[in-house]
Amino acid sequence: MQLRSIFSLALPVLLAACGDPQVGSDYPGESLLTVTGTIVNELGEAPAGSVDAVLVWNTEKNGSDSENLPVRATAVGSFPASFTLSIHEPPPESGLNDFSEFGLEATRVGIGIIVAARSDDYADSEASWLGVDERHVIVYVESEMEEDGAWANLFGGPLAPGYHVMDAIPRIPGSAVDAEMQAAFDACDAAATTEAEHLACGGYDAKLKIRPAADGANAALTVRMAPEEDLEFPDWH
Repeated sequence: MQLRSIFSLALPVLLAACGDPQVGSDYPGESLLTVTGTIVNELGEAPAGSVDAVLVWNTEKNGSDSENLPVRATAVGSFPASFTLSIHEPPPESGLNDFSEFGLEATRVGIGIIVAARSDDYADSEASWLGVDERHVIVYVESEMEEDGAWANLFGGPLAPGYHVMDAIPRIPGSAVDAEMQAAFDACDAAATTEAEHLACGGYDAKLKIRPAADGANAALTVRMAPEEDLEFPDWH
């Protein structure tokens, strides 16, 4: 799956409810982000049992162990099955990328993917994953983002604090996207006059082109279940 360190969202994730809003001590409050999508089965047969949609944060931290702390929304019925994920809190500390120690901006950012996973005893491990949304990532920005920093370069401009649904377009050697990103990196690097500016150019050198989804939080997400070798897990590093 080629993701360096995986941290799942340790937050309340709820299925959309009908009728009056829930009240009482268990009510988590207004959601910070709600996304909807479908899980499409291309495995040849329906998996045994239920399948959950899980938001998984992908962090890059030198020397740290990976950990899965999944929170789920169960997709029921015949496939394709629909799901709704409602997020009520920021990511956990372990789900935020902090590059300030490398001389980059202090803004911490979470980048997550949505996977389909079996609801079984092995659900907390990657072994339970059956599919992924190959063309979207969920981004959380903790504080104001620098106009010309590495994060703004990665996302095509600064993002406001909070949650964002982003399109994820892979860089394929020789493609228009690859040429665009390489040209942006070269121009940034040529204009850089300080070490910090050179480091910020690394935002153009990621494996994905990540841009705000045209429909924002209303973007239709598709989690495709297929053999692992046929899936493209979004890898932004």
